[in-house]
Amino acid sequence: MSEHVETVIVGGGQAGLAVSYHLSHRGRAHTILEQASQPADAWRNQRWDSFTLVTPNWTVRMPGAEYRGDDPDGFMPRDEVVTYLEDYIEHFRLPIQYGVRVSSVEANGAGYLVHTDETTFWGRPMS
Repeated sequence: MSEHVETVIVGGGQAGLAVSYHLSHRGRAHTILEQASQPADAWRNQRWDSFTLVTPNWTVRMPGAEYRGDDPDGFMPRDEVVTYLEDYIEHFRLPIQYGVRVSSVEANGAGYLVHTDETTFWGRPMS
């Protein structure tokens, strides 16, 4: 099966979410393909429970959702980071597809093909 989409973002980490935010605000059709089954997988499953941000909270500056809490000089614990990213995705209604593993990306004439286990996405570079 193949699906056309203007822009495919591979990975739903902080960088992928930030790109999606900007594309959404410009009305550009796109999707995020995330291999994990839920948001913030690295924070949720690949950190120990007591892990915190290693930079102060005031440095949390995802587009449109800068830190506004009571402890700007503190260090956000792991579970708060997970909640922050979940809320970010929900608030901005970012078009993320979970459980999608990208196997390859290749140029195809004036566009590209993004192959997953189930679907091949095709599109053209943004102008």
